[in-house]
Amino acid sequence: MPEQKYSIVLRECRLLGAGDDRPRVDIAIEDDQIVAVSPRISELGEREIDIQGNLVSPPFVESHLHLDSALTAGEPRWNQSGTLFEGIQIWGERKQSLTLDDVKKRAVETLRLQASQGILFVRSHADVSEPTLTALQGLLEVREQVNRF
Repeated sequence: MPEQKYSIVLRECRLLGAGDDRPRVDIAIEDDQIVAVSPRISELGEREIDIQGNLVSPPFVESHLHLDSALTAGEPRWNQSGTLFEGIQIWGERKQSLTLDDVKKRAVETLRLQASQGILFVRSHADVSEPTLTALQGLLEVREQVNRF
């Protein structure tokens, strides 16, 4: 009987760029690191997941996001024209009511939504035009919170 060696083994994975005619692979993970990729890993994992030939890819990257203003559509009003200029005007109104908890809650929720879609690396921008720097402070705290995971 095979011995248990890895924390996770993903079975029957299709890799990025691999067509249906290419062999599927198993992927072994230990300490949150991929340690083996092979057509067949004989050792067991504490957790075994059958990927059933679905695609396994590197995580996606969000390279431009404003986490401080995420999830604020319609607050304080909707952008009727759909233009950047009106959007900037609305954000100018909205940022007057920013609180640290508000920024952190929306940023974390947005990061959770992104992670659920495979986005694990995020580059965010922060509004530093308001004197208390609430948005920046909130995002710095969120960065520390999520970097622990």
